[in-house]
Amino acid sequence: MKGWRPYRRWILAGLAAIICGLLQVEGCYSSSLAQGDLSTAAVDDWASYPAMQSVPAHYLPTAQWVGRLILPDQTAATADPKDWVWMEIFNSPDSTLIGQRVKLQWQDSAEIQTYLDLVTRSIEFTEDTLESMALGRIHPTRLNGWAQVGPLQSLAGTRPQDDMIVALPQATVSSDGQTVTINDIPIQVPERFYGLVKILGPDNRRPPAATCPDRPCESDYLRVQHYDLTSQGFDGAIETVYIPQVPADSNGIFQSTSQGLAQSPAGEAGWYLYGAQNNEGMFVVRAIAPRRLFQLQPHTTVIDQAEALNYINFVNWRNTPAQKGTLQSVLLAPNQGQNSDPDLDSDLDPELVQAPATWQEGDRALVVHLFGGIGGEQAESRLIIGTTSGHYAYGMGEVIRDPFTQTLRLQIIYDQIYAHNPLGIVSGRGLWAEFAGNLRRGWLGIRPMSDVLIRLPVLDRDYQLGAVDLTPFTAFQRQLAVMMARYRTGDGSGAAIVTPAQSCVQDSNQALYETIEVIKTQVGSDPTVQQWLAAHPEDSDTLSFQQLVALGDTIEQTLIPLGIARPDWQANADVLAGIQTDRRLNNFSNLGNGLLSWRTVMPRVAYDDIASIFLNQGAELWFLRTNQIGGQNPTITPLAPTELFGDYVVIPTLFSRLIEASRKPNWTDLGAIALGLLFIWIALRLGDLGGNLGSNLGGDRSRSPLSPKRFGLRAVGALLTPALIQELIFRVLVLPHPTEGVLPLKTLFWALGSLAIFVAYRLWTAPIRLSAERRPPWQRSYFYISLGAITTLIYLTSGSLWATAGVHWSAWIMQNRPSVRQIKHQLQRSH
Repeated sequence: MKGWRPYRRWILAGLAAIICGLLQVEGCYSSSLAQGDLSTAAVDDWASYPAMQSVPAHYLPTAQWVGRLILPDQTAATADPKDWVWMEIFNSPDSTLIGQRVKLQWQDSAEIQTYLDLVTRSIEFTEDTLESMALGRIHPTRLNGWAQVGPLQSLAGTRPQDDMIVALPQATVSSDGQTVTINDIPIQVPERFYGLVKILGPDNRRPPAATCPDRPCESDYLRVQHYDLTSQGFDGAIETVYIPQVPADSNGIFQSTSQGLAQSPAGEAGWYLYGAQNNEGMFVVRAIAPRRLFQLQPHTTVIDQAEALNYINFVNWRNTPAQKGTLQSVLLAPNQGQNSDPDLDSDLDPELVQAPATWQEGDRALVVHLFGGIGGEQAESRLIIGTTSGHYAYGMGEVIRDPFTQTLRLQIIYDQIYAHNPLGIVSGRGLWAEFAGNLRRGWLGIRPMSDVLIRLPVLDRDYQLGAVDLTPFTAFQRQLAVMMARYRTGDGSGAAIVTPAQSCVQDSNQALYETIEVIKTQVGSDPTVQQWLAAHPEDSDTLSFQQLVALGDTIEQTLIPLGIARPDWQANADVLAGIQTDRRLNNFSNLGNGLLSWRTVMPRVAYDDIASIFLNQGAELWFLRTNQIGGQNPTITPLAPTELFGDYVVIPTLFSRLIEASRKPNWTDLGAIALGLLFIWIALRLGDLGGNLGSNLGGDRSRSPLSPKRFGLRAVGALLTPALIQELIFRVLVLPHPTEGVLPLKTLFWALGSLAIFVAYRLWTAPIRLSAERRPPWQRSYFYISLGAITTLIYLTSGSLWATAGVHWSAWIMQNRPSVRQIKHQLQRSH
């Protein structure tokens, strides 16, 4: 008996298959599939997946053009110096090309040539690159020593194997069918086919997984039921698919797991499964995506402007650990319909929430992406104490028609500026399912993520300003494409080796800054454009372009809050934060650059700021949030990304308020000072019960008058104290800044508390400083209440320390200035 035990599993599986076939049980696998578990090697072996596949009709191609990139050998690449690679065609409008290996190259155009000139590099590994490889990061080892590596070759050759699967947005086939030409960068996708299914549970006829994050392990073979368009429900074909358990990393963390996937609340509306059939006809899953996340049906709609801003800054990441395993879809659409529950506790049936009428098929949106950290028993280590940095990226969202359900849904394609890493994530353009949902490299199951789709009409349009054509989305994507390609080659060093928190957010926003500068230069340097704008003031392009300019100015102020552009940004992206040849020599400049663009140092700060700017400019924002969704992994918990030292809330809050309030003054601040002084003058006149202005302010006109010189010196000192110091303490550090999005009722609470403390402090210190004070306490209280209330109101509207300090300082001058009679008397005494 002992001799047959090694084959027992196979024999039992074969018998089960025979019984299923005889009984014609729906969903049984054939006997050819009952050959035991697929090993990790078999899953990753491309020989196990034929290019020509006969998948059932309930699977659809991921895109019209899909294929696997294959790096040519160095001799062939040198013989043809153009940027080209081989591509094994998996799907094509021309079915005769499927399974063929063709030459993929660029279209011959001036725009493409400019792009190639910017990103083509010869690669020679440096000591930093070798050190990074020793730490387990994946670098383009196959390209080391190559001359003039272009973006297609860096995309195909970044990973050690030819396993880069891409979709082509557009393609042209040569007359002989041997060459495919493109004019836009390929999109990374997880596999060639995908389907929409409801997961029923593990196929218990299969053995349990060898390893998994939960005990006991379930089988990696799951029974699924496909969506049926006719019935509009999950009552289609039933089959067994293979969702392999990926091995744990060096820290013991599983990047994904299928254990308990059928019970995941995120799968309430089904899952998209991306994969391909192996040689035995088994559909092997490479990536998953929850359908509910992309439905054009938000769980919650927020229409109040204040509540929308509060959601961005506070609610979006609230109680992240407690949200584990769930997803949320929240639309911020001020003045667009009826507000639903802002606390995300709505018990409305998601299928009954109507899609917003303003989001239509074909609409495009700017995507801003942010993910957080990993906590729990297997928490990842932190580079900075009390800080969860996260990762930041941009992308493009679009409203498309789902081919399975024929309803509208959201689609996200990222432009990921990503450093070299142990997982083999490649910097470039990629489908959401590849970056987030890939079982081996995706973050869906182990990190919380937030994608915001920003829909603003002035972005999603083509401008024709006289003879100049302008498309903001295209201009931005062009800048991102340059940086993504440069990251893959490390600008020739083969290494973009800083962590994503130290580079992704800086260089992503450098691309945004460059886009703004390019548009300003393109329009400002062409006099015909200015003439056309002046001649067509009411044209829709003119009005939209003016709004676009205002948006660009606001974003630029955010990216360079001190008004000084970083030297590397001024150099037209010659230097990237994530690519430095000698880091020891650049530490000081990096510190200075970080201060010049401090809002883009931490991903969470940049994310909230950019989202708030677009909201205030009239955009609709759609937030898609996931919290370690998919299979069950009890050893980890999701952590929200934070500001610097964000676990200690007071530190980043005070720092942020200080920086925000210290921005350079503008004309609005000067107007606020003038208005504040007017209010103070009115308040003093109303409270002047027979006394003079100076006495009402707490001064003592009976004292010897100050000489003009001494008065001037004291006035200069008063600018520091009481004006700046007291406003810093009682207004800036205590009150929420207007950009924080604190709800009005809470702001009122803090304002009243701040005012009470300020008045109590001034009443307590006034007798000490003014021993000759003769005015009654109620008059002093009246002035301090008036001063505190007016400066509080100015701060809550302007958010400027300089505005409130200016009013406070002017009030001190009004209090202490000598009268005309005293000045005359002083002059007479001096003579």
